[in-house]
Amino acid sequence: MVVAAGRMERPLVFNHNDRPGVMQAATAWRLARSYAVLPGRAVVFSVADDGSLEAAVDLADLGVRIRAVADAREPGRQDPALVTALEERGIPLLPGWAASRAMGRKRVTGCELRALRGAGARRLRCDLLVANAGWQPRIGALATAGARLAYCTHTHTFQPAELPGGVFAAGSLTGLRDPRSIEASGRLAGYRAAEWCGSAAPRVASARRERESLPGPESGCDIRHGPAIGRGAKAFVDLDEDGSYKNVVESAAQGFDVPELAKRFGGFGLGPGQYRVTGQNLAMIMADLRGDPLETASPTTVRPPLAAPSLATLAGPGHDVHKRTPLHGKLAARGAVFRRAGPWVRARYFGRDPRHGADDESVQRLREEILNVRRNVGILDSSPLGKFRIFGPDALKALQRVYISDISRARPGRCMYSALCNDMAHVLDDGAIVMDSERNYYFTTSSGRAGSTVEWFRHHTRHDGWDFHLVNLTDAFGSINLAGPNARRVLERVTDDDISNEAFPYMGCRWITVGEGGARTGPGGANSGRAATGVQVRCLRLGFVGELSYELHVPSSYCQFVWDLLVAAGADFGIRPFGLEAQYCLRAEKGHIIVGAESEARVTLTDLGMGWLWDREDTASKKVGAPALRACAEQPGRMKLVGFRVEEAPGAPRDGVVVVAGGEIVGYVCTTRRSDTLGWQYGMALVREEHAVRGGRLQLYEDEGRGMRATWSAVVVKPPFYDPGGARLRA
Repeated sequence: MVVAAGRMERPLVFNHNDRPGVMQAATAWRLARSYAVLPGRAVVFSVADDGSLEAAVDLADLGVRIRAVADAREPGRQDPALVTALEERGIPLLPGWAASRAMGRKRVTGCELRALRGAGARRLRCDLLVANAGWQPRIGALATAGARLAYCTHTHTFQPAELPGGVFAAGSLTGLRDPRSIEASGRLAGYRAAEWCGSAAPRVASARRERESLPGPESGCDIRHGPAIGRGAKAFVDLDEDGSYKNVVESAAQGFDVPELAKRFGGFGLGPGQYRVTGQNLAMIMADLRGDPLETASPTTVRPPLAAPSLATLAGPGHDVHKRTPLHGKLAARGAVFRRAGPWVRARYFGRDPRHGADDESVQRLREEILNVRRNVGILDSSPLGKFRIFGPDALKALQRVYISDISRARPGRCMYSALCNDMAHVLDDGAIVMDSERNYYFTTSSGRAGSTVEWFRHHTRHDGWDFHLVNLTDAFGSINLAGPNARRVLERVTDDDISNEAFPYMGCRWITVGEGGARTGPGGANSGRAATGVQVRCLRLGFVGELSYELHVPSSYCQFVWDLLVAAGADFGIRPFGLEAQYCLRAEKGHIIVGAESEARVTLTDLGMGWLWDREDTASKKVGAPALRACAEQPGRMKLVGFRVEEAPGAPRDGVVVVAGGEIVGYVCTTRRSDTLGWQYGMALVREEHAVRGGRLQLYEDEGRGMRATWSAVVVKPPFYDPGGARLRA
């Protein structure tokens, strides 16, 4: 880990330093430079570093009136070029002086400056007092990593005296100010990190020589607080918790005379700023009160978070608006138990009796839903599935860019399966693509990805000037999945279109009419009459759950009508709805992945065993993720997705348990379930490549806490676990 977190200004502790109109140099400079806001009309600086002098010069050039600049450092320690620049602009420089008091009741109206050595004092009218005590490094990440910190008498800051293995510091954090030195230190740290990781790094020596030939760390200032601080009741050390200099004195008098104890006594550093703003000042003031040299001082313990959390994060989860499918009411009437899935409310399983609202045994209900799909026919509300139409002269070019497969092979009447990757070749999504005509395509995405699909296409085609239109049809069309051995027999009762295996094979796509002259809902197929109207639906013959399956994309306003037709037509086949939990188990038995469940940010398309989707020959389309796939294809030691069968043992492993070998973690379980259909526990895991060998053995391990541990033995097998030949899909 290379830490280059930079540095920040150290607040100056002086009387009434909390008055509105007191700010640090970087804040005043940023207001003027970044936002064109005049920070003040008459400004006084009380600072202790050259960076703040630069800010004073720059603000003067922007038209801000600088009344005076007090610099706590002794004469001669300032950059001569900056001293000259201040003189040329007529700005008085007072070396060895600092602010002792901000004047004004509700805002700053003036300030008092005093000499740090001697009796000189001045009062100046101003509406802004820019104050700091120099700078301090952002040491949070280093301290959290285990670095030992010590006070440096040159920079007068706490610097890393000893770093743990594999941790390196660079940049202004180490006291450097010269841009060339900062850049050289970054190179040196990078080469040293590469060397520590085992890479050949012959440039370390030359990088070290380059760094040593450039200016070193900037000297700092050891000012503890402003002059004439007195009791310091209004000289705040911790502005978050109103911890004053007076409180530090009281803490030391009561025996709480080290920073860690003073923190407990007065609450120093316990507010939003934590150690960042308070730590160094508290340690320096406490050492001064004890009469100890600063070399013996130490800051308070650093704790996360290292980056300031937003108020929204502290407030808790956002209560955003959720979406319901067109079939929500139908599902609720059948006893659906709902859950949030992205922006949607979806049915987990069906087990609630609407008469008294009590939950039945969820596991038993889930098993019944799974077995019903395997043996009879089930019906699923899959409306949140992303549905898109893309058309125009360059529609194919856009698809070729974003999808990893060769989309030019798509043909009317057939579904094509493909995946989207990001620039690092990590799988973002997958779905079906249908060619309606030469310049007109229809494709699906996962429900979680639908909201960002349009922006993803725009982002990756923004510089090409291509002519195409992308329309999000997710809300315009619902989706009903009819799955199971009897799915065709049910669908034949509500349509007169030929949906035989010969006319409508697996991975086919066609429009069919549901409800017109085909609503034969009686047992044995007795015709119960024509429906008043027919509904044109797009029907995709897919097999995500591993059975004969029809995915009906229905206009949202007709979803309930089509649902009722199918439920009535399948009554004598034992049709029943199934939810997300059953779908999750069914697809896992078939070895079909879900992006985010069996994938993560470290694995690519080929790691998941889906490299067959990648059109390796196509370089002209500049496919997103293809360069990274080429780089990773031959890379050894990668994580690979494997299937496994758990040998019989008490209990059962859960999702997320680790895979161990030789006393070290070599992977983790993504998904594992006990299957009533198979009669054994199966699962999929990401493991190191050397353990992804069919027939090899995996050791699954779980620490259940309180000294309880569980282990299971598993054998690597090739998915799919259920119907490996795919006969049921193609039935």
